[in-house]
Amino acid sequence: MSANDGRERILRAALELIARDGFDGVRIADIARRAGASTALVHYHFSTRAQLLTASLAQSLSTAEARLARHTGDEQRSAPPERFADLIDFGLPLTHDDVMEWRLWSELEMRAAGSPELARSLAALNDRIMQPLAATVAAGLDEGVFHDCVPDEVATVALALLTGLATRLVAGDPALTLAEARRLAGRQLALSVGFPGELPFRPLPPPPAPAADGPPEATPPERPSRRRRAPRAGSRP
Repeated sequence: MSANDGRERILRAALELIARDGFDGVRIADIARRAGASTALVHYHFSTRAQLLTASLAQSLSTAEARLARHTGDEQRSAPPERFADLIDFGLPLTHDDVMEWRLWSELEMRAAGSPELARSLAALNDRIMQPLAATVAAGLDEGVFHDCVPDEVATVALALLTGLATRLVAGDPALTLAEARRLAGRQLALSVGFPGELPFRPLPPPPAPAADGPPEATPPERPSRRRRAPRAGSRP
């Protein structure tokens, strides 16, 4: 195993364990065991536990950015209403991986209040989420399909609405289904941009099958919390 490969395996193991057990429930020995590495190798790459866990959350952000770039690369979904619908979906936990990431990013959000460094990271993250939303709304205004709205205000409201809905979904609120959360978000955000009718969403993916006798990383985490994904500003319209 090269030094870089070892570091990546350690980061992946930390990501999986943070999602399952939370920041405080993760031990260096557990991460080393899951990564198939020694605790000495973990300490070689990361001098402190906090450094390792922070780097793992940053790794999650990079993965989310890459996935967003692939998700938005469909030229058949280039119209502002389609892109707006896709961004709404990107803010909801549609898949098992989405739920895992919500749990990871909740750890960042909870700890940002006590860490200026993490607070700066969270502020930059929120900015990267809102930029593509605002850019899409601005494009819709230019094309005359959106009306009477301020792009930055719509982006701020969209972030707050999607975060609240996603939190309830990940927590397993029995009064809210994914389809209903999407319907509510789509309806309210369509109204906020003056778009008549319903936004053109893609079909919802099928719900993930429950894991049975699978590897630990396939087992749904036990702790409900939130995840915030990070759209890349440069990948938007």
